Amino acid sequence: MYLTDSKKVEDWQAIRADALKNHDELFWRKVYLDFFWGRINSRYLTPIESITNNGSYLGEGFSIVAIQCSLIEFLESTFKGEIYRFVNKPAELKEYEYSGSKKCFLSFLENRAPFNAIFDNKKAIEFYSSIRCGILHEATTKNGWRIWGKSDSGKEIICFESKKIYRDDLQDALKDYMKSYADQLVADIELQKAFIRKFDALCE
Repeated sequence: MYLTDSKKVEDWQAIRADALKNHDELFWRKVYLDFFWGRINSRYLTPIESITNNGSYLGEGFSIVAIQCSLIEFLESTFKGEIYRFVNKPAELKEYEYSGSKKCFLSFLENRAPFNAIFDNKKAIEFYSSIRCGILHEATTKNGWRIWGKSDSGKEIICFESKKIYRDDLQDALKDYMKSYADQLVADIELQKAFIRKFDALCE
């Protein structure tokens, strides 16, 4: 099974033992590029770029934001080293497992730069309920929200007054987060442990 466009499960298993004990920056830069960035780029960013470059503004914004919302959950669950598992009762969850996307999604918007400069809990809930859930469940935004390409500033991401989300600005902000995550990952042993948990789960 491929984890990225070029890395397989056995590739992760081959470096896992080193990842557990090696905290060298260059080693983790390579892990980040080979596995994290390789997976994000092949599974999320390249498809988004393909839709963007071949779009005709006839609905592709919904597909783009749907992928971005899926990416947000993956980014936060990787940061925490958490694994999604469907259960009937929360008590059935094991350590580092979760069964609801809301908490994970809100945590990302409220705690990760540059999003935490924009979103408090109330605004994060509005994004989750009116944009994320609307698009993923019914292919429509709710409560008057609209998807636009790029703001005039190129960095607005979302405007709560006019109820616009700028998909291209959101994409740039997600890339900014991933760059900062790389810098944190190579210097933080707890983040490295979380990363290992996440990729172990992907290999199951």
